[in-house]
Amino acid sequence: MTALIETKDLQRTFSVSAGMFKPRQTLHAVNGVDLSVQRKDVLGIVGESGCGKSTLARMLLGLTPPSRGSVLIDGQDISKIDRRDLARRVQPIFQDPYSSLNPRRTISSIVSFPLDVLGVGTKSERRKKAIEMLERVGLPARYADNTPGQLSGGQRQRVAIARALVINPEIVVCDEPTSALDVSVQAQILNLLLDLRKDFNLTYVFISHNLAVVEHIATQVAVMYLGRVVEQTETATLFKHPRHPYTQALLASVLTPEPGLGIPDMGLGLSFPDPLHPPTGCSFHPRCQQRRPECSVAHPHLLRDAQGEVACHLYPAKI
Repeated sequence: MTALIETKDLQRTFSVSAGMFKPRQTLHAVNGVDLSVQRKDVLGIVGESGCGKSTLARMLLGLTPPSRGSVLIDGQDISKIDRRDLARRVQPIFQDPYSSLNPRRTISSIVSFPLDVLGVGTKSERRKKAIEMLERVGLPARYADNTPGQLSGGQRQRVAIARALVINPEIVVCDEPTSALDVSVQAQILNLLLDLRKDFNLTYVFISHNLAVVEHIATQVAVMYLGRVVEQTETATLFKHPRHPYTQALLASVLTPEPGLGIPDMGLGLSFPDPLHPPTGCSFHPRCQQRRPECSVAHPHLLRDAQGEVACHLYPAKI
């Protein structure tokens, strides 16, 4: 069965200034990512800041072209899909509802804007559809003529969700959609996204730092480190039996409410990886407590088995 979303050897590099009188350096933000997402699934993508999650999201949306490799939607390269057709199929929900909405426009005009761009219906029909979508995400029609400044953070994110869904896309790319919200509001938005997924047969790519959020919403999880996917498997499997040492460290970092335990020690040290100067071999080996001699020399091959995918010398790829 053809995956709805597929990436093949996806790479994106940026030329970065190294300082005055120094040559520019190449930053590998995304480095050889292969992903596959089936229709109606939710792929959660996790990893530290700077690992390439948001750059990957922008490439899935067609906002950033890959330096190499391809993004396929239903087997078709998105670079060959008309921009309007791509917008009909793939929509974003961004992290910050305070900056992703135009403060000078009314809520109904913000939600109906994709319909305006695509020329769907008359002005009154577009407004009617926008109000119907607002009510579907939990905002009464009386908010239609308000501006974003009159709404709370959770209400603004509901507006962003309504705007994304008003043209009935197949795929929604959610880039940290709850991180700017209070914890109680986060739960409401997550449950809303789950309900909408069932009602509209949506496929989500969900990017988050919060492992508890990913465990709640995702059906598959991909773990990224320095631009690469080091492990991908079903959510329940990953949280019960993480295989990659980095995944194990991430799960060990989760705070517990039990008194007296303090802050957990992940065993990763105090230094963060430098994406401009990645280490040789396995990019995680300088921080790995299970490293072997070959880890500093050879990049690990990807092992695919019944449990999922993992790139680590602890699990040699079957030739």
